[in-house]
Amino acid sequence: MGTFASNKLLCFGALARLARCTADKCVSFGAGLSIPDTKVIAYSHETNGTVLPLPGTVASCGGPNLTAIITADLCRVVLVVATSSSSETSGFRDWGIGGCVDYPTMQNGAGLGFASFGMNAGHNGSTGFDFFLDKPEVLNDFGYRSLHFEASVGKQVVEQYYASSSFKNYYAGCSTGGRQGFQNAHLYPSDFDGLLLGSPGVNWLRIVASKGILAHRIGWPDLDSPAYVRPEQWPAIVAEQIRQLDPLDGVADGIIDEPTRHRFDPQTLACGAGLLNETLCLTPQQVSSVRKAYEPVYDSDTHIVYPAFELGANTNVFSDNQQNGVAKLSYTILQDFWRGAVYNDSTWAPENFSTADMDFALAENPGQVNAWDTDLSEFHERGGKVISYHGRSDETVTSALSEWFYSGVQSNTNLTLEETQAFYRLFFIPGMHHCGGGPGAWSIGNAQRYPYDQTLLDSSYNALLALVDWVEKNRTPETLIGTKYQDDVVGGEVVSQRGKKYPPYVSILLYMLIVT
Repeated sequence: MGTFASNKLLCFGALARLARCTADKCVSFGAGLSIPDTKVIAYSHETNGTVLPLPGTVASCGGPNLTAIITADLCRVVLVVATSSSSETSGFRDWGIGGCVDYPTMQNGAGLGFASFGMNAGHNGSTGFDFFLDKPEVLNDFGYRSLHFEASVGKQVVEQYYASSSFKNYYAGCSTGGRQGFQNAHLYPSDFDGLLLGSPGVNWLRIVASKGILAHRIGWPDLDSPAYVRPEQWPAIVAEQIRQLDPLDGVADGIIDEPTRHRFDPQTLACGAGLLNETLCLTPQQVSSVRKAYEPVYDSDTHIVYPAFELGANTNVFSDNQQNGVAKLSYTILQDFWRGAVYNDSTWAPENFSTADMDFALAENPGQVNAWDTDLSEFHERGGKVISYHGRSDETVTSALSEWFYSGVQSNTNLTLEETQAFYRLFFIPGMHHCGGGPGAWSIGNAQRYPYDQTLLDSSYNALLALVDWVEKNRTPETLIGTKYQDDVVGGEVVSQRGKKYPPYVSILLYMLIVT
């Protein structure tokens, strides 16, 4: 996640590029920087191209030998901000329960001339549960508060350096970072002028809970149950979905462009149907299990509370659920968060996870993480802009959730479709996985991907620059062109570039179609 200024502010990492930066100015600035409840723990002048070691980075954040590339002459400042009497945010990626400074996005921001900031959301690491045990203030940082502090402190840093306030302020984040961006727009509408929010994890508790619920629907943890669908069967199931549904958009390219428009009948994969061999085909009980896996999630009152899993998406988040013949979910976020935050119990395990566990978490809502705050009226009224994007092959946050959220914003702000589109645009990217990657033309300058393709640094190809043009030049982003690179190496050989004009006539399905 990140925040930017240049005098524009872009929040997402711990490097601050300050224009006209010299070594002497950086030293004097770092030594004299004074912000309430904030401690300067390091500052240094760095030159473009320097490889910066990042010692002390935990393994789940890429450590211990993580490095960052300096993308401009800059003044690097590392701060610790006390967010309460018992918590702090350091370092000024949010993936899952990510407490990792997003250096790739920061590097891109610095290279574009922003003063760039980021933080660890109040805890170090993207896996684990102990940092949440008996620490409600750390949960509040993760849930909503750390981004607000990042914006506030970042603005003060810029103001003290330039002796003037930042001109415009931006935020870029994906997954949990996307959730925090929308929540910030609701709670603190004056923090940012523009938000770039990818694969936003709004309704976060149900997103995480759904992985346990779907695992149980396919027979887990009873690995000997006739209803249990084995991990090795799922790639064949997904491949058959793509084979059957991909051509319906008129182009056979291995991508289901709009999976929410289709239904899939797993009976076609039953043993004897001839599509799968006898080691992978589905028994009658397994047919029922697969059908259940693609139904929406319901609460205890049988209300639909989370969309159905994406057809054509990788199922490992719920189907990769055994190790050496022992039931064990590979999706560790469920166990981590329910242990550390929901039940405050280090021994809890998800083998008996049920809808009741999800409903209990929703009632408790630790750290106010379950952001479904669709009233963005104040953000809209002060002229804020949102570009959101979501992959149609997202294996972690089903893309239909963004449809639901968009509709909620339109309803809560009491705006017409045209008025909503005037400040909030949602682009769906067929074939994109969670936040990036996948078989589609997914690269639009997505957050958390470094380096940007230097040949495509304009608002047609780069969503951040499109957001800046929208905020500062009133150029509405009618089109975003996605790029597919060989082996998903951004800046490498271009395989394809595809896009479609933003369709203003569709109420909820506001998307970038990747079609040839």
